[in-house]
Amino acid sequence: MKKILCTLAVVFLAAGLFSQGNISPTEELEIEQLARRLANYDGHASEEDAVMTSTSTINWTKNTFTSNVSLDVAKAGIPMPSGKSSSINKIQMELPALVKDPLLSIFVDNNKTLGDLVLEETVTLEELTRIIDNSKQTPAFFQNGSNNLVTQHTIQIQNIGASLVKHHVAYTQRVPIETVASKAYTGIIIDARGTLPVHGEFVEDRTYPCIFPKIWSEGMDLVYERNMVDPSVAKEKGIVLYSSSPFVEEYEDRIGKKPLWISAKKVYGINRTDSVISKNDYLQITSVKENLDLLRKGRVVILLDKDLLIHGVAAPDKNKRYYVAYEKLKRYVLENPIPDTFLLPGPSGFRFKMENLKFIADSPELLPEEQGRIVQIAQSIKKYVMDGEFTILVEGHTADVNKPEGQQQLSVLRAQAIIQALVDQGVDSSLFTYKGYGGTKPIATNSTPEGRAQNRRVEIQVMPKSGYVQRVQ
Repeated sequence: MKKILCTLAVVFLAAGLFSQGNISPTEELEIEQLARRLANYDGHASEEDAVMTSTSTINWTKNTFTSNVSLDVAKAGIPMPSGKSSSINKIQMELPALVKDPLLSIFVDNNKTLGDLVLEETVTLEELTRIIDNSKQTPAFFQNGSNNLVTQHTIQIQNIGASLVKHHVAYTQRVPIETVASKAYTGIIIDARGTLPVHGEFVEDRTYPCIFPKIWSEGMDLVYERNMVDPSVAKEKGIVLYSSSPFVEEYEDRIGKKPLWISAKKVYGINRTDSVISKNDYLQITSVKENLDLLRKGRVVILLDKDLLIHGVAAPDKNKRYYVAYEKLKRYVLENPIPDTFLLPGPSGFRFKMENLKFIADSPELLPEEQGRIVQIAQSIKKYVMDGEFTILVEGHTADVNKPEGQQQLSVLRAQAIIQALVDQGVDSSLFTYKGYGGTKPIATNSTPEGRAQNRRVEIQVMPKSGYVQRVQ
C-alpha cells in the first residue's frame, strides 16, 4: 500500500515537501472501511464482495450505450420468490454507480469527454443520473435457471447530446469568395476510415467517434459544427450519423440518393475526432447554396472503422486500494499544504495540477531551476511506480494568445519534454502517455499576466488500470 501512496504523491515529492507521517492502527481501520465504501459507491467493489456486476458496450451506429447488469440474489441474501421485487429495486438503485464511470469516458468533442464536462460543471452527475433512470430497460429475468437476475439497460446517446445543444438558431458559416464548379447534392459523406495524418502533428492516427464532431478544411476553415445545425434536428437526430459501411442504401434516409462523397485528408483534435477535408471539397459545399443547407439539416454521414464504432467500454478500476491511497494522501495534504500544487480527484484518476512550471518563453525547454523537481519526481517514480500499479498521463497546457496551432504544438512538446526529462533520470518510458491541449482548457483568464501564468502548466494524472466489469455490493 505504501508503494501506491508514494506513487500518487509524486508531485508532492517533486516539491521536496514529502514526509513519512504516521497513521495509527485506528486510523488505518477507518481508512480501510471508508475506502471500501467509496469503491463500492463508485462501482468498483472487490470481486469477492460484489453481488452486482455490469459490462457496457457502445454502438455509435445506433447511438446506444448498453449495460448488461446481473444481480446474484443468493450472494445478496435476498430470498426468492418473495424477494424479486426488492431485487429489482436494488438493481434500479445501483444502476447509476455501475454505469457512471464507463459513460463518463465518452468523447463529447475534439478535446473533451463527458467526464470533463462534469468536472467543469457543464453537466452534473444529477443530470446524468436522471438520464440513466429514464432510459430503456428490459424486464429482469433469471438466467438459465441460475441465481443471477439479469437485465439490459440502454441509454440513447442522443439524449445526452440533446441536453448539450444550447443554441436556438443555426448559423451559416462565412462563405469564401472563391468558388468551384459544383452542383446540388442530397447529402454529404465523409469517409474517414483507416489511418490518417494528424493535422499539426508528425504522427498518424485513426478517427474516433464523438457526440459533436467538427469538419475542417485543410486551411483550418471551420466547415461544420453543432451550432450550424437546426437545433431541433441536432436534438432529435444528432449532427452526424456514423457508419462503417460504404453502401449508401443503408443510410439513404439521412443523405439521399445522390450525396457528395468526400475522402478525409487528415484527422484533427486531442481526441482525434474531427475530419479535415481538401480545399476543393470544402468549396464544393460552399459554392452551392443547397449544399450549405445540407449542413443546417444535419444531412451528414461519417464513415469510420467498425471496431471504433462498436466496442466494449472500460473504466479506470478505482478499487479499495485506490481509495486507501487517496484517503491517506488527502490527510497528508491537509497537514502539509503545497504552494501551487493541487490534488484533484477525477473520473480517470488523481490529477496533480502543477502551476508555475517554468519554461523558456515559447519553448519546451525547462529552465534550470526546475531540474531539482524533475530529479525528485524521477527518483520517486523509479522507487514507487515501477510495479505497474498505475499509468501516468502528462498533459501540457498553454496560455491562449490567439495562435491555436502553435499553442497546441507547444503544449505537446512541453508534455514530451517533461517525460523525456524523467526518462533521462532512468524512469521507464513505457509508463507514460501524453496529450497537449494548447489553450483549450484555461483555468484562469488570459487577459492578465497572472492568469496566463496559471494557464501555462503541466498536469500529471496518475491512473489505475482500466477494467470492463463494474461491481457493487
